[in-house]
Amino acid sequence: MKKFLKKKEYLVIMIIVFMFTMVSCLSMVSIRQLQGNARVVNYVGIVRGATQKLIKEELMGVSDNQLVERLSSIVNNLMTGVGPHDLVQLNDESYLEHMGYIQASWKDIREEIVHVRDGEDPQRLFGMSQDYFELVNETVFLAEAYSEAMVSRTMALINSINIVFIVFIIFSAFFMIRGITISNKANSLDKIAYVDKLTQMDNRASCERLMERISSFPSHEKMAVIMFDMNGLKIVNDTLGHMSGDQMIRKFSSILKNTFKQNGFICRYGGDEFIAIIEKACVNMIFKLLDKIKYDVREYNEQLTHDMEKLSYASGYYIGSLVDAGIKEMISEADRSMLENKRKMKSNMANALARGQDPQMIAYQNA
Repeated sequence: MKKFLKKKEYLVIMIIVFMFTMVSCLSMVSIRQLQGNARVVNYVGIVRGATQKLIKEELMGVSDNQLVERLSSIVNNLMTGVGPHDLVQLNDESYLEHMGYIQASWKDIREEIVHVRDGEDPQRLFGMSQDYFELVNETVFLAEAYSEAMVSRTMALINSINIVFIVFIIFSAFFMIRGITISNKANSLDKIAYVDKLTQMDNRASCERLMERISSFPSHEKMAVIMFDMNGLKIVNDTLGHMSGDQMIRKFSSILKNTFKQNGFICRYGGDEFIAIIEKACVNMIFKLLDKIKYDVREYNEQLTHDMEKLSYASGYYIGSLVDAGIKEMISEADRSMLENKRKMKSNMANALARGQDPQMIAYQNA
């Protein structure tokens, strides 16, 4: 379930990144187009104003060939989209039609300027300039209308993508929350299935799952199995009640968890039985771990006044490799060792009672 959710999360992230990239690219392209459109509007306006300036100069007898060539270059660039002024060709039928009229009219005006310079009556040139002004003025409005329409279309497209983007994020968030809820429920079920309710440590099912995993990867490395069995728990339950017995189980499990939290796996294997599995183990390591448990149990018991509430346990271990014996055989050997230890403890306690010694102290020494 977790792997499936991770795959879905990666897919959602990839789609979000793709959509964000698409919106960013579209925005940059649109900005570039709008800048080009604005530049066209500006240059059509330049043609309108500069032509009027040129006509006034010509009517005053002042020739400006440089301005004539510049206007010719701009008109050609506006018409074709090719030229030194970096102007785009607007893809609008009415605009292009008017630019065709402008180009033809500008050709006539240039010819008339030559005639005026040769001494002909400038009145015709003046009249042509007036008509030319109106034509260019209409073209400015067409270019502005086209640019505004493109802005509207672009904004509508970006808004649509943003709406889809937001809806996708909402649905993604919904499904991710739903997936997390399902995952949490699965984890809760997993906890119920594999965690002991009383001690909050791994239970027998969890241990058997670990054994299956271990047995599928046989190794020459030494590993250890340690069995623990609490002593006298039935007497405590019958005498002091199950709440006292549960308290003792919780305390003993806490000591075991604290010991094995960084040294291996520990679980509650049965009512009063616990099992630890340690990989890459050696005898010295096992002795140190058992000594620590013995020391912690002793420290806890010294704080109690009621002997029956004091912890007592038997332990046994087996060290070997999976090549020599299977994990179940290791557990059987560790259990056999623990039972042997338990018999010795009972025998020593019986002898202690016969000699008038404290049997609880004998239990500490033999744990």
